[in-house]
Amino acid sequence: MVIVAEISIHILGMLLGLSIGWLTYRGYTITRSPTMLRLTVAFVSIGLGFMVDTVDPYIDGSYSMLSTTLSAVGYAFIALAYSVQKGFKYMVPLLTLLTFLIYPFFTISGNSLEYVTKAIAFMLIVYGSTQCMVISLAGRRAGSLMIASGIGLMAVAEFMDWYGMIFYSALYTYLADLLKVSGISLILLTIYMLIRSMVRVNA
Repeated sequence: MVIVAEISIHILGMLLGLSIGWLTYRGYTITRSPTMLRLTVAFVSIGLGFMVDTVDPYIDGSYSMLSTTLSAVGYAFIALAYSVQKGFKYMVPLLTLLTFLIYPFFTISGNSLEYVTKAIAFMLIVYGSTQCMVISLAGRRAGSLMIASGIGLMAVAEFMDWYGMIFYSALYTYLADLLKVSGISLILLTIYMLIRSMVRVNA
């Protein structure tokens, strides 16, 4: 029963992530905004990460690192989309290099590289959520605040998932998936309304 619920959440996360990717790409075709294009790459990556999680149990269960990497790529593009610091583009390759440099020093049983990559992913999504919140509070727009809240939920979810991996707790992983899907749902609703208003204006 738990496995069915977990797979259902993964399928839902995949559909939501890819839906946001499609909507933001549609927004990009209207506005040619680099932010929309970055969000397209971000949520397509996150959606594909959920897809890998969905099929992984039916293959051999060894693709969790690929899912983690796809999520990290997605979070990097979210952070890049909302970064107000021009030097952020240099942080992504730096964090990637840092991941490979420090993971041999981790003595955690299992895939140490995956643990470190997930920690890097958490730092990226926290950076993205804080930057988005700063921009949202400056503009005081309800839609921007909703997106910032959604990204914030994803950041909490990523921490819970990382915590669950460290202490082998399936409960934390399950709750993390629920929070992540909730955050993505909030973002999808907001972006859908935003794109709809753009189409109405350009009609």
